[in-house]
Amino acid sequence: MKIPSLAFLLLAASGSLLAQDRAHQLAQQASQQHAARCPNGNVTLQQCHDQFPDGCSAAAHPNYDAYLDFLKDQDPDPSLASTKNLGVADFTSLEAKLPQLSGKGKGKKSQLLNSSNHAAFANPLAGLGEGNIHTVIAYLYFVQDTSKASPGHTAIGETCNCRIADPNDFDYHIGLGFDSSLAAQASTKHPKEGDPLFSQLQKKSVVAEMTPYPRHTRHPNWTFDRVNSHQGEQVKVVGQLMVDNYHFKAADDCGLSNATSGCWRSTIWEMHPVSQFFVCNLSAGCDASSPDSAWTSLDTAH
Repeated sequence: MKIPSLAFLLLAASGSLLAQDRAHQLAQQASQQHAARCPNGNVTLQQCHDQFPDGCSAAAHPNYDAYLDFLKDQDPDPSLASTKNLGVADFTSLEAKLPQLSGKGKGKKSQLLNSSNHAAFANPLAGLGEGNIHTVIAYLYFVQDTSKASPGHTAIGETCNCRIADPNDFDYHIGLGFDSSLAAQASTKHPKEGDPLFSQLQKKSVVAEMTPYPRHTRHPNWTFDRVNSHQGEQVKVVGQLMVDNYHFKAADDCGLSNATSGCWRSTIWEMHPVSQFFVCNLSAGCDASSPDSAWTSLDTAH
């Protein structure tokens, strides 16, 4: 039997450790991200990704959260191995730890995580795993094309996507959940935004985002219709764990103790962006121990 060399083993171990600590590698770049003004005229998606990795705004004096946009604009290689599986209890635990970040950011001791100061909390959030590649096995509750306006959503391009107005360059907003009975209702009723069932699905969902750059460059088959055709089915989502601090408020985050009745997400922790997406092809269902053959990649799924 051929025995691997010590150098090979050390290299493999080093690569594994780097993959696991992607979180702190990104956090080290937090202070380098700055809000920018978009140039006049049209910006292509490629130019946006290359020239504005921390987003841009048409405002004369941009004032958005540049580090948040930097995280949203990541394009993790699909070959990066997932370092952890996350279930409903993990997201509940992660959400509960967010209010404890008070005083751990830079500046005032009383500073709280809010919609514009992600960089100040980059290191403690990295300590919780933000930036690492993780896996979620759940049910596809719903998917929304954010380029389509709806009663609760205005279709305006995000600063992370350079405010590009092309409908093909918007995010797909995916709701992942862990309740099989709710998933079955979603599969048969296909509720629309504004329906009571849709609201219930939202409140119990973890958000995952399919961002436009990876869709266009790596996953051309990740169309809205293809994703939507698997509503209610069991899926495996691999991607970057991220906090969307823009929604860390009672009106949005149902995980907060003071959440309002109109809240619409279970946590501000997200899988964003998604780097791999699979659909379970076993009638009995799948779990973390299921072989690769039990999962069909969305790149090839019908």
